[in-house]
Amino acid sequence: MSEDAYYGSGSGARSRRRRAVITVLLVLLLLFFALWYAMSYIRADQGAGSTSASVPARPACTSSPQQVQVNVYNATNRDGLAARVAAQLKDRGFVVKTVANDPKKRTVTGRGELRYGTGSFADAQLVLRHTGSFQRIKDSRQRRTVDVVVGPEFTRLVAEDKVTTC
Repeated sequence: MSEDAYYGSGSGARSRRRRAVITVLLVLLLLFFALWYAMSYIRADQGAGSTSASVPARPACTSSPQQVQVNVYNATNRDGLAARVAAQLKDRGFVVKTVANDPKKRTVTGRGELRYGTGSFADAQLVLRHTGSFQRIKDSRQRRTVDVVVGPEFTRLVAEDKVTTC
């Protein structure tokens, strides 16, 4: 049996098919808006229940390392350590601004320190996922950079396949 014999030929069959397609599309559109409306109520209920002031809001994740500017400083007596770490961070997409010995000349213990300002907490969190367990130090800087200060117990960055996401 041919398609023309089943549906018929001419404009009557064509208009029935067109009406069927339009009806299906309208039903799908109505289902979409019903789901959207229901989700707005669910989100409103979740937001109203989490007004506790004791739990700080989780900062938004920086979308990519390309948006993060880092300065890499060596706080050890190992020559070239900051340059090697800076090259690895650059390979991962971070924007490396400065590579030098620690300008503060502080005694750094452990793996190292991440120094950051008020506006770069999310950036520091992203760098922390790549560097491992560095001590975080918030300072009064206004610029949006993160200082990676490599300490004496530092051996290597976290493997790229082990870096956690937000």
